[in-house]
This record gives sequence, structure tokens and C-alpha cells, in this order.
Amino acid sequence: MDTDFYNAFATPSSPAAVVQAMNLENGSRTTQKPLKLMSIEEYYGWKDRFENWVQANHLRSWECILKKYVLPRTELRVIKELSEFTDQERVMYKAEKMMISLLQQAIKEDIFILLQYDKTAKSI
Repeated sequence: MDTDFYNAFATPSSPAAVVQAMNLENGSRTTQKPLKLMSIEEYYGWKDRFENWVQANHLRSWECILKKYVLPRTELRVIKELSEFTDQERVMYKAEKMMISLLQQAIKEDIFILLQYDKTAKSI
């Protein structure tokens, strides 16, 4: 009975196969997610590939890197509420959030937490 219970939940993959699959996933990119930076030593090679991937798949988000995104303000220089954004402001806000999300996905968490940034994609 104990072996039946174990076999019901056991995976057919060996631990080595799981590690290999994880490395393959981290080392490849798709249109869904970017290549992951796994160590700081890989940064210079990763940087160019990441830039190319983002430009090919999320060009408007890349604009948030080229020119630092700034939250829209009213005529009195007060930051607008999200509900007050124009359609164009919403598009750029979404592009900024997408770029931050892509960076969070593309940089290993151990590295990401060491970064000091002001909550903008450009600062990351």
C-alpha cells in the first residue's frame, strides 16, 4: 500500500532531468518570456540578448527604458489618479508596468533584490 501511494505521486523524471529541464527553460526564451539572468557574471552577454528580445516583442515597453517614465500630472502638478489617465497615458503606464514585470521575470530574484531602484523600469 505504501508504495502504491508513493507511485501515485512520483514523477517519472529523475532529479537530474528536472535540473536539466530547468536549465533549458532558463537558457532559452520565447515570445512569452525573456531569457533569465542567472548570475551577475552573465550580465554583459545577457544584456544584449534581453534588449533585442524586448525590442522585438514589447517595443512600447522598451520606450520606457529609453526615456524614463514619469507618472502623468494634472495642471497643478499633482500626480493623476489612474481613473483620470487619458487613453495614451494608460498605454504608456501599462508599457511601464510591463517593462518592470519583464525585468522581474528576467532577473534571478537573488540578483534583483540587490538592485536599488526608484520603482521605474529605467532605474532597474
